[in-house]
This record gives sequence, C-alpha cells and structure tokens, in this order.
Amino acid sequence: MTAQIRHFFSLFALLFFSVALFAQPADEGHEMHGCHFTKGKIPVEAIQLMETSSECGSNARSDSIDVLNYAIDLDITQFTQQMIFASCEVTFTAKMDGIEALPLDLLNLSVDSVKMQDNHLAFDYDDPLLNIHLPTLVNVGDTAEVVVYYHGKPTPDNYWGGFSFTNGYAYNLGIGLTSNPYNFGRSWHPCFDNFVERATYDINIVTNDGRKGYAIGKFLGETDLGGGQALRQYRMNQPLPTYLVGVAASNYAEINRTHTGQFGTYPILLVAKPGDTTKVKNDFSYLGDAVDALESWFGPYIWEQVGYVITQLGAMEHASLIAYPVTSLGGGPSFNMNRLMAHELGHHWWGNVTTLSCPENMWIKEGNAEYSAHLFTEYKFGKEAFMDQVKDNHHDDVLRNAHQDDDGFWPLSGIPYEHTYGTTTYHKGASMMHNLRGYLGDTLFSKGMTSILETFKYESVDAELFRDQLTAATGVDMTSFFEDWIFSPGFACYELDSVKIEPTPIPEQWKATVHVQQKLRAAPHFHTNAPVSITFFDESWNTYTTQFTMSGEFGSAELTVPFQPVWQLLNDDNLLNLARTQSRKVVKETGAVSMPFANVGNFEIKNLPADSAMVSLVHYWAGSDPVGPEVEGVTVSSGHFWRLGGILPEGFKAKCLLEYDGGGPNDFDYNLTQNTEDSLILIWRAKPGDAWTHYPFYKKVPLSPNDGQGFIRVDTMLPGDYAFANGDLPLATSLIEVEKPVAQAEIFPNPTGHSFQITGLVPGAGKVSLAVFDMVGKLLKQAEIKTGDGFFLHQMDVHDLPPGMYLVKAGDKAGGASTTIKLLKQ
Repeated sequence: MTAQIRHFFSLFALLFFSVALFAQPADEGHEMHGCHFTKGKIPVEAIQLMETSSECGSNARSDSIDVLNYAIDLDITQFTQQMIFASCEVTFTAKMDGIEALPLDLLNLSVDSVKMQDNHLAFDYDDPLLNIHLPTLVNVGDTAEVVVYYHGKPTPDNYWGGFSFTNGYAYNLGIGLTSNPYNFGRSWHPCFDNFVERATYDINIVTNDGRKGYAIGKFLGETDLGGGQALRQYRMNQPLPTYLVGVAASNYAEINRTHTGQFGTYPILLVAKPGDTTKVKNDFSYLGDAVDALESWFGPYIWEQVGYVITQLGAMEHASLIAYPVTSLGGGPSFNMNRLMAHELGHHWWGNVTTLSCPENMWIKEGNAEYSAHLFTEYKFGKEAFMDQVKDNHHDDVLRNAHQDDDGFWPLSGIPYEHTYGTTTYHKGASMMHNLRGYLGDTLFSKGMTSILETFKYESVDAELFRDQLTAATGVDMTSFFEDWIFSPGFACYELDSVKIEPTPIPEQWKATVHVQQKLRAAPHFHTNAPVSITFFDESWNTYTTQFTMSGEFGSAELTVPFQPVWQLLNDDNLLNLARTQSRKVVKETGAVSMPFANVGNFEIKNLPADSAMVSLVHYWAGSDPVGPEVEGVTVSSGHFWRLGGILPEGFKAKCLLEYDGGGPNDFDYNLTQNTEDSLILIWRAKPGDAWTHYPFYKKVPLSPNDGQGFIRVDTMLPGDYAFANGDLPLATSLIEVEKPVAQAEIFPNPTGHSFQITGLVPGAGKVSLAVFDMVGKLLKQAEIKTGDGFFLHQMDVHDLPPGMYLVKAGDKAGGASTTIKLLKQ
C-alpha cells in the first residue's frame, strides 16, 4: 500500500465520527437529463460581462502552471450518509519563474489539511477557490507535489452533473450543465477545472457492502482490506481535462468482451447492476460496429478499453468509462439506443482526443459526436437509413426547432454561454459537419478530420485552428465554409430558376445551362464557393448527378450531361443541409403518398393518367419572390414556399394540406398573420419568373380565431410554386379553364339542429345561389351571396323545418358549376 493511501486511512479514522454527525440525505426532485438530450431546455441564465472571465478564466492558470498528475484516494464507504473522504496529490511543474501559490478549484467540501512531503502548508479556501501557499518559490522546470485532504457531501450541479449518490449508485458526471465554468471536476477533487489543462490520473477507490468501484484507465487490481471493504486501483496514462474523468461505485457486475477492429483488438467492458446485465448485453449489440464505423473515418481508437458504466443519470463521455443512464436500457438496440451509444463513443475522438478551448466552440465536440452517430448508422444500416437520419436531424431539430429552443438563430462558433448545450450546438453542429463532408468529399473529409486529431492530440482547439488545419491537410481553402456556416447564423437556400438544354456536336452529350438563385434564412450574407449538386433525369428516369460552385445571390453554370434531360433537381443527393427540404417519390397509383420532409399533410394523388409518375415536393425555408412593384398592397410570405414538380404526365393532379403558422415572431408566417389571418390567401405560379396569381382550388381552415395558425386545404394541386400572401391578386382563371369549373361545398354541423354553416368554392362565380330542397325537389329556402372569387361562407337557419333529409344546392347564379349535399335535420 502506498504512503499516500496510508495517510488517507489514518485521516479517515480520525474524521469519521465528527463528520457523520452532519451528513444529510440526498436532495430529491431534480429533473436531470443526459447531455445528448439537452436540446436547449437547460435553465441557464445569460452571463454578465464581469462573469465572462470565469468562463475560460481557469485557462490563465495553465499558462503558468502545468498539472502533470492527480493521484486520488477516494473512500465512499459512508454510502448511506452520501459522504466522501479523500486525498488528492497534485503533481505540477512551473511554466514561469516565481510561482508562490497553487490555486485549485474545489466545490463546497471541507479541507482538512494540505501537505508537501509531510509538512503542513498554509492555505486559503474561499469556496470554490483553494489557494495553497507554497513554502518556496517554484521556478521554470521545477516539479512539486502537494496533497490535499478533504471530506464532505459533494454538491451536484443544480440541474445535471457533478458527484451524486442516487438509487444505489455513487458516480460523477464531469460537466455541470448550469455551472460556470461547465467543467465539474471540482465537485469531487481539487483541480484546474478547464478545457485546456490535461493531466494523467491515479485513482484508488475504497468501497464496502459488496460494492465495487470503477474508474477511467487501466485496472491495476483489487485488494481486500478486511471488514467488508475493498480497494480497487486504476491508472490513466493519457492526459485528460477534468471533465473527462469518471468514477462510479455500486453493486456492479461486469460484462467483458473483446472486439477486433481495423487497428487492433480492444477489450470491451460493460458494467451494470446484476439485474440489468441482460438488457445491457442486448442493447449494446452493435457497439463493435460503432467502433469500426468511427475508426474508418477518424482513425484508431486510442484508449485503454471501450467501457460503459450504468449510472442513474448520464450520458457522459468519460474516457474509457462512459457514464450511461439506466433509464435508457431495456429497449434493445433501438434507434435511440444506438444513437446515444454512438454519440458518446464519438467523443473518444471529438472531445477526448481533441477538445475545445472555451464553451463558445462546444460544437467541436458535440456537433462531431452527434454526426458520429449518423456515421454509425451509415456504416451499419446503409446509405438510405443514414440519409433519413441526416434529413430528420436537419428538418426537425435544426430548421424547425433550434431557433425556438435557443431563442434565436446563432452561429456555431461564438454561441452565447446560456445556449452552449442547446439544440444549435448539438444538432446544427451535426448538420454542419455533414456540410463540411459535402464541401470536401468523403476522402478529404476523413483526411482533414484525422489530421486535426493527430495534430492536436491531447490539446484544445478553437474554430480558427480547426479551419486552418483542415485547409493545410486537404489543400482546400476552408475560409468560405467557416465564414458562412460556422461563424455566421442562418442558412443558405438554392432555387433552380431555369435550365436550357441544347445538343452538342458530340453524340450522346447535351449542354445544360443552369441558372440558380440563392436565398437566405436568417443569414447575414450570401454564401460563397458553395458546392451545389444537380441531378438530371432522362425520359427513362436514368440519372446523372454533378456539381457546380455557387457564390452570391445569382449564379449560372454550363454543364455537360450524357443524355437528353427532361427534368432536373438541385440537392437531390442531400450533399448539403440547406434552408430547403424535399421529398421525391415514384408513384404508380392514385391515393395517399407519404412525402417526408416536404411539410405537407395528407398528400394524395387524385389523377394519374399514366402507369407511374415521379413526384417531387420541395419546401423552401426562405422567402419566396415578391409579386413585383407594379402590384400594390400584396405581401408574400417571408418565411417559406413550396414547389411541386417531377416527371408528371399531363393531367396529373394531387391534393394536400399546407400549414400556415404565424403564432409567434419566430414562426414562418408571422409577417402575414400577426394582425389578422382573414386576408391570408394561397398564391401560385407555374415557374420562377412568372407572375404570382391567386390559386383557385383551396379552402382556408383556421384553427381558432386570430391565433395565426391553420391549414390550407388544396383540393387540386397542379405543378408549380405555392406560397402564402396577404392582399388581393387576380384569380388564376386559366387554371379554372384547365380544371373545368367544379363547385365544392361543406356543411357543418351535419346532422344539424337549428342552423348550419355552408362554406365552399364555385369557381368564377360572381354570385353564389344557395337553396334547400326537400327530397321530392320542392324549394324550401334560398339565399344569394356576392363573391368576387367564388369563395363563400353562409349561415342558414332551418329551425322551422321538420326533422328529416334535405338537399342543399350551391351553384353559380349565372348557371355555371354547382354541387348538391345531403343534410340531415334532427
């Protein structure tokens, strides 16, 4: 047994009875979540200007003092009292002359003494700063050791993180999600609590009552201390910041495996309570595949083991021993299980090998870890499953929710402190790593990312270092990418304006002149040097995909296609996550069709005058073109619009629901509905450059009066662009002629008692005639409604009619289209 351990046990014997008197039960009622699922719901307040120094303030200490090793003796035999008794030997060296004190972070624990070579040292403890006065000056190159003896009940973070005793587990989580700084090693041992300082660790854990202690690093052995106590010892030879150091103790059982990967054979250690081991074995079925996937992209797994320990809460990427929440067990290797497992494993490259210098660049580890979960899906389940995950992440978490969760659109680098662990960091971070892959291509992406891990092994980086290393390793100037996607908020969106197809002198080659407009969603400038992909289709639906570079608002490219195209689509391969989402399907019959990511509801093919069609729906999350200066009093949605296209037979028709949402300032259609939604209309154009017109075949369905939310029920959807607007535009009468006037109406309620409301459309009608007949054709009631566009709404009183069945007819007063509905009077 080491001298340090002997000191530890003598101290424990003296202190046990005095400290047991003020032990308190654990706080209950905390709602805590794993770091992977934070998504902007953490109650963190914005830090004040004077607090910003704390955010990275501990980094300054690392400029003058380098901590080399922490040797921690941790006794947690007072489990019921939720107390720890510990000593921590801090070995450090000076990086400048004249070091007279060692400042350490330690949160709300009792410091019993501090020693150097068995000599007591003076110290000041103004929680959380423990300032140790050194007996002599320490100069450059000098190395010294101090031992801090301490005890107490650890203080967890108010929301998530720190050292906790919960439901039979004792464990730490290295991040405090509402703390400043976020690093939370100080919850259980004295340290330099920052992202920059790295040290090696010796950890000795004493437990009793059948519990076993686990820690990061290599397991050195177990010693029976007698009296039901056991000592387990660990050594972590690779330098780590404090937040990556984990310990746990409970009545644990082990599952031991090995996995042979691309770069060697690794031990796998899964630790759980005996009743959970079957779940763990099943749930972690694809862990080896996750290792293989990430090694194929980022290089060797360099840690002692692949380890997960089950705790009450998690998940936290402690190097070689990930804390994993027990609440996530039992569902088998499901999507969510695999995603969380691979996310935390991904940190063993992003965060554990190379980490960030300050929280404002949290995307470096969290965005890459989340994209690691995507890459695992691609490796194990294929390209289609991977692309669904990428699109789902970008559509739901990024475009739809990130600005709502995080109170605005933010850049990845420089995100406000209170949103460090929010949706933007995790999910937009993953989206932008996919974009980085799109800019570089698979080979250069892997080369560049691996070079960062190799160049900054066991170091911290910021966005600028990340950018410059990618440029140096790949030969591709990453300035534009970082300026557009990392240092700026918002998104770019590319719209295909027109394509001109011409034959060339070379057989089987055609020239395509492509004109594109860039639109923006909450971005401060147009993006430059962006790779935009375009897919061409021939009449047999063969495809050819190529790329061109786009800068500025408008761009064009001349491309060579190996067949005569009949249709084309931007970003069909989802090369980039943009402010547009889309769905393309081949349909072979009428009826309902799922069009994910297009933001339409109840999409249904009404007419398919051929054996099949290729249907494309693009939802642009950016403002549509205005109606033009010659039209006054019309405002078009500044938030979004749709495009229906594809290889469609003549006479193709569909129907759907389009949602409008202007309930709040961050919603799509707030500029149209913030005062009233009464004047909201649906507008249409056949193609970019055409004038917008009022679309004739729809019905507006508000959810409730003036809440800014509702649906547009499009009864007949023809190819073209669709947007919402306010104001008065000419009706697209040419479409009515194509469609042939068909009246439509609905009655509510039906059956009815005293009255009913009838709404509908009689295309082209200036006046609509309403009439109620009995079942033998006798006219009982009638009304006439003036309408400028064929839309009508009318309340009709029938209280004086006896119960029975009636016919209600709505039609053009001039003798055009009409429709008849049966009405049951109760």
